[in-house]
Amino acid sequence: MAQVDFSFQDLVRDCQVQTGIYQLDGKALGAKLWVPDELLNQHPYNVSGYDFLQQLRSSIFEYGLIEFPNLPLNKKNHTLAQRAPQQHAYSANTYMTDFCQSPHQDTPPYPTAFWLAKPRQYFATWVMSLQGVERFYHYQQAHPSLSIDEIHQRLVPESLANHTGLLLNQAPGLLLIDNSDRQSLYHARTCNFSAQVKHPNFDTDNPMYAYNEVGLLNYIDILDSRRGQSDRDAQQLESVRQFMLDEGLS
Repeated sequence: MAQVDFSFQDLVRDCQVQTGIYQLDGKALGAKLWVPDELLNQHPYNVSGYDFLQQLRSSIFEYGLIEFPNLPLNKKNHTLAQRAPQQHAYSANTYMTDFCQSPHQDTPPYPTAFWLAKPRQYFATWVMSLQGVERFYHYQQAHPSLSIDEIHQRLVPESLANHTGLLLNQAPGLLLIDNSDRQSLYHARTCNFSAQVKHPNFDTDNPMYAYNEVGLLNYIDILDSRRGQSDRDAQQLESVRQFMLDEGLS
């Protein structure tokens, strides 16, 4: 747990805030908070991804998505640092090596945090509504000869046009995303196809750091076999474990 608890309303008093910024299935969702520069390196804005996940859990359920543009990265206990697939050729984990993913929720109902220090050039996070994910799987079933990358090429633009999908997680900052039935959001790694067409020989991308309590406690070394010991914090891991026990989430 954070040394000093904080709430969404505490942050609202400090930040420029916009809510209801996205429309999915005709429903407004999302909150974006711009932290003043002079507060970026102060509590609570310099805490870990897990502190944000825990302290803002009810607000993540309420808004579905919470974004902090340009919030400086805190890598403590990240579960993986996802770069371009070519940089993970050593891995057996398809979440690291595939260009595009099937829609999913990471570990429902626990929310997930994604954090960028620099812009991603060739990849993004495709967030879908329930209608959007149903469209994906119906389309996949109807077109079995298409690869998942080809399906993304067709359905991502369609979802943006009909407001069943969003493209996020390309610019620096922190994204918190709901994995529960409250907002019925799903997400998947997708490509910035236009950038890849312009630079077909690319083989690197800036890392996207992911945070998830279940991943931290159970899968941190499985998600990336070369995760290593950097940025680990045993004390925080134990506090996350205790949080889940106290909340009856484990």
